[in-house]
Parts: sequence; structure tokens; C-alpha cells
Amino acid sequence: MFYLRTVFTKISLVGNRRCVSLRTLNLTLTKSPGRCFANGNPPREDNEEDTEAEYEDLVKRTFHLSDSGNQVLIVQPYVKWGAGKKRNTTPELQLAEAVALVETLPRWKVVDKLVLPLQSFHKNTFFGKGNLKMLRDKVRENERIVSVFISVNQLRGTQHHELEEQFGVPVFDRYMIVIQIFRAHATTMEAKLQVARAEIPYLRSRIRDYQEGALERIGASSSAIGGDGETFVDVRRKIVGLREKKLKQELEKIRSNRELLRSNRTKLQYATVAVVGYTNAGKTSLIKALTGKATLQPKDQLFATLDVTVHEGYLPSRLKVLYVDTVGFISDIPTELIEAFNATLEDALLADVIVHVCDMSHPDLSAQCETVTATLQRLNVDKNLLENVIVAGNKIDLPHRLGPDMTLPPDITRVSALHHTGLNALSNRIEKSVLAATGRVSMVVRVLAGSSEMAWLYKEVAVSEVVSDSEDSQYVLVRVVISEGQLGRFKRLFIDQ
Repeated sequence: MFYLRTVFTKISLVGNRRCVSLRTLNLTLTKSPGRCFANGNPPREDNEEDTEAEYEDLVKRTFHLSDSGNQVLIVQPYVKWGAGKKRNTTPELQLAEAVALVETLPRWKVVDKLVLPLQSFHKNTFFGKGNLKMLRDKVRENERIVSVFISVNQLRGTQHHELEEQFGVPVFDRYMIVIQIFRAHATTMEAKLQVARAEIPYLRSRIRDYQEGALERIGASSSAIGGDGETFVDVRRKIVGLREKKLKQELEKIRSNRELLRSNRTKLQYATVAVVGYTNAGKTSLIKALTGKATLQPKDQLFATLDVTVHEGYLPSRLKVLYVDTVGFISDIPTELIEAFNATLEDALLADVIVHVCDMSHPDLSAQCETVTATLQRLNVDKNLLENVIVAGNKIDLPHRLGPDMTLPPDITRVSALHHTGLNALSNRIEKSVLAATGRVSMVVRVLAGSSEMAWLYKEVAVSEVVSDSEDSQYVLVRVVISEGQLGRFKRLFIDQ
């Protein structure tokens, strides 16, 4: 065994605080014929506990996980002009969302915040020399700042490394912050598995950027360390690969279970309505209002719902439907972060109708609606389903803060889930779409009162109204919502005979 201990630090005194760079590489290498391992412990497929521990350590270091909270400087960069300029929102609104993300995390606090105009996001140091120096001085002069959040979807590895070198504190991008929130809000095993799956792409993108780069700086070729054996990067890849393999197996079980549940719902001919929307738009609140389920407890926070859950409700015709609650979407995060939830999002993607919930009180309404639509398109939702999305404008009871150039989605139904305003109009729209999507029709059937025909209708289909036949009091007129298959069975049982 031999030891290689190289520490990359830049220590400077600012006031009475010591600023230390986080770029530290501390390796113990165990040499055996043709093999070389980090920390002296090769990952062993037959020792699951060790591999899990190494994986958790890798996640903790990569995402800078901490149980003690954080004090953050938020920087919201924006492109001033050109193709990269966002025209459906403002830097100030983007900054407000970045603040909301940080404040969603327990024991995290925003110490300072600012917006910075840039020509592009492609520099290796991300910022120009002037802005970089200004931010470095701000971090080092304020002892309360212990981390920096650059509010972009994902920093490149070289950018991340350079910024941490410059600031001497952990640097977060939006992907890292959202993962922190997912971890904090995941309570069920299903949600935790999907959050773990969402971590994998980010880990892969960082392993080579950080570790191989560090080895190169000490003059060692990462492809040659330890002879012809495994490199430090190889070891980390193997750890992630083993974890991903296990996660895929567990998530496949979830997928199989959900396919079985969907199959059972199909046999029972239940219609499904997926409720999607930007995070904290009020999806759960709307489902609670539509179903009357007192057990649903909506929360006023970002990403409160990570599990896809199904709730039974009734349309005006008394047709039973299942409302599917989904994880919220958000702008400026890679699609693969949301795609990690595909095992449960399939319930929504295979629904009969989609209801898109928008927050009418939010000043960034247009951008949020566009984000949801674009995310659904990237998730390959059926084209016909996308073309018939019902848009519900929620929170009309709150003051509107829409800017003068903000546009509303066409054919929007305004509602207040909290005060049940507009729910009848929304329910009628949902019913119309459900009937069209599932091939059901509303019709009146004349049967004998108290007959076996009447009993069958009550048991098998949605009965919305029963009135006496004015021409013969022995008969009743029963208004039902019935599918083609149900109508065929009714005819075979009671009419053909």
C-alpha cells in the first residue's frame, strides 16, 4: 500500500476569517496487480453495505448536503441580448423564484441577493473578470455567506470548479438546489427511490470534471494511475453504476405495480384526469376541491408533492373519475431531473384528460405556463392529449400581479380551489372532455321502476337523474353516462332477449 495525499488549498485571511478553497483531493491508493482503488477500499459487488456507504458519501460531497442548514448569496445571471435572452420573464422574477427555492429548505437563509447581466453563460469562469472580482470580494467580506447559489439550470464542471476556487465556499446551481428540496420532501420509499434516480445524471457529469481534473493538476495521468488498473474516475463510475442498477430494479418493481393498478382501473373502465402544473400552482388544492377529500392536506411550498397519487371523484353526471396528482414542474432544470419520476408520471402521461393548473396570482404566469407546456412536450405526451389540455386558472381570489405584457393561456377557466369558485364550469369542461376521450355518451334509458334493468344500470354505469315516465307511471326515465361496451352488454342482457 502507498499513500498519495495532495491538498489543493488557497488560504487567505479576510478580516478575522480564514477562507479555504474546497478543492481538496485526499486519496489512499491500494495497489494490487493491475488495480488501484480510492481510499484503499475497492467497491465490491458482493458487499452492498460498503458500496451504499461510498455512494452516499459521493452524493454528500457532490451536492454539498448538510443537516445544519446554510446561509446563501443568490446570484441571478441573465443574458442582456441576443438568442440567449429570455423574453417571457424578467431577471427580477427569476431572482424571486431562486429566493423561494432556497427558503423552501429547512434552516437555509438568504444572506444577500443580486442580478447580474452577462453576454453569455459560456465562459469557463462563468462571469467576466469584473463581476468575478466583485462577487469574490462580496463573499470574502461577509462572514455570514457560507455558500453561493448561481441560479442557472446546471453549471459545467469547469465553471463549478473555477467558481469554488475563486469564492472559497460551496457553489450551487438549480439542479443541486432542487435535489436538496427533493431529498427534504421525499417521505415515501417510492419518492426516495426516484429522487436517488434524479441524482445519477448529475453525479456522472461531475465525476470526470472534478476528479480527473484534480489528478491532472498533480501531474498524474488519470488513465495511467495504478498501472493498467482502475483509475479513481473508474472507481467512482462503478459506484454510481452499481447504485443505478439497483435503483432501476427497484423502480421497475414500482412500474410493474403501477401497470397492474392501471390495468385494474382499465377493466373497471375508470376515466383518469391528470392534474399537472408549475410547482405550487395549487394542484393538490384543486383536487381536494373537486373530490371533497378531507384527507388531502395541500402545502404552500415548492415541490410539496413528490409522489403521484390517485383520488376518486365524481363529475356532474355522477360518472366516477380518478384525479392523478403529479410532481410540479419548474423552469431552468434539465429534463432528466423530471424524467427520473417517469415510473409514476406514466399515470399522468396515460390519462384520458389533462388539466393544467396555472397560478393566476403569480406575476410570472406566462413563463410558468410555457414551462409546463414545454415539459409535457419533452416527456412525449400523446399529441391528441396535448391538443385538448384544459387550462384552469387557479387562485383568482388572490390579488393579480400580472405585468402589462403578460399573456393568458387561451380558453382558460378561472377558479379558486380555496373558495370553490368556478368549480362547476371546470367540472363541466372536464366531463365533456372525458366523454369525448373515452367514447362515453349521455343518454336516457326507459325501464320498469325497480326492475333488474334499473338495478344493473345503478351498479354498472353513472346514473345522474331518474324521473317518472309521464305516459306510464310504471316506468322511469334514467339518464346515464355509458360507454359503448357497457351499452352493448345492456342490450345483450335486456333487449336482445
